[in-house]
Amino acid sequence: VLPLHMQGQNFLIKDAPEVIESYVNRFNREDNELYKQDIPNCGASDFLRKNIPFFECSDKELEKTYYFRWWTYRKHIKKTPDGFVITEFLPDVPWAGKYNTISCAANHHFYEGRWLRNAEILSDYASFWFSGSGNPRLYSFGAADAIYNYYLIHNDKMLLADLYPKLKDNFAKWEEEKRDSTGMFWQVDDRDGMEMSVSGHLSEGGRGYRPTINSYMYGEAVALAKIASIVDRDMEARTYQKKADKLKGIINRRLWDKQADFYKVIPLNGKMEFSYARELLGYIPWFYNIPLDNYSIAWKQLFDSKGFEAAYGPTTVEQRCPDFKISYEGHECQWNGPSWPYLTSMTLAAMANYFNSYD
Repeated sequence: VLPLHMQGQNFLIKDAPEVIESYVNRFNREDNELYKQDIPNCGASDFLRKNIPFFECSDKELEKTYYFRWWTYRKHIKKTPDGFVITEFLPDVPWAGKYNTISCAANHHFYEGRWLRNAEILSDYASFWFSGSGNPRLYSFGAADAIYNYYLIHNDKMLLADLYPKLKDNFAKWEEEKRDSTGMFWQVDDRDGMEMSVSGHLSEGGRGYRPTINSYMYGEAVALAKIASIVDRDMEARTYQKKADKLKGIINRRLWDKQADFYKVIPLNGKMEFSYARELLGYIPWFYNIPLDNYSIAWKQLFDSKGFEAAYGPTTVEQRCPDFKISYEGHECQWNGPSWPYLTSMTLAAMANYFNSYD
């Protein structure tokens, strides 16, 4: 934020291109570029200088991380016959969808990529998911929320108007497929992108009423209410806001374990009991500002060495849990101990919301 006497003036940060180029050159030297897509390493500096916000920080490790994330994100931008997409993987993998996409972390692609100056990339990507080429419900994916937050940067009302009927239909199908008489949504841990979780082992097929899918669907209802207002569907906006308010109440009543002071999974095994372990996913409700003020006690676990605190990022399950383990054998994705950047990113965003929005 500029001082008042400087606001409204145009400034050129003369060393911004040099700073970006310096980091890119370093990353390029250290990279074995096995997979090239639309913007290879040789074009990374030019692309980033034209497209990303300049960031300078006294903590140079943090500054380096910022540019490394953009340098990596750029690798996944891919132009296809259906327009631009963001790939989840660089090598082709058999479980991916068309063009090596996957909906599992697509909300991250929008939240981070929305800052790109070139709006076409994510506009195309948003349309891709609802063009018949993508499958937005193969994994948990808060599509309406992600696209609305893209809109907040680029103000693309035409995109919202085009996608609104499809986003409504997507939400209705989530309700039809994954919501039951409890009013809660259920999901399989694997379809949350959280395979081999402790709570998932407590029910057949890993199914459960999870803070993840219920928070995502609350975010969807809120976003649809906002989008409806933007495209002049005020009655529908009120309908979606009522859905959001109702689900928020259910999340805070049903998924908050008063004994553990934490949001937990209720495995679908006929018992309607909480999982015995706190899992890092219990912070996701703060990503959408769902929790009550007095639930903030949960954050103590993030800085507890028997909870989630660890040397290389928070663990995915509390370390006091008897089933906590770090294993380098078996399934390549294990959410029963190891730190995962996907969930760490959501936890950090949730914590930022907590600091900014709660007393």
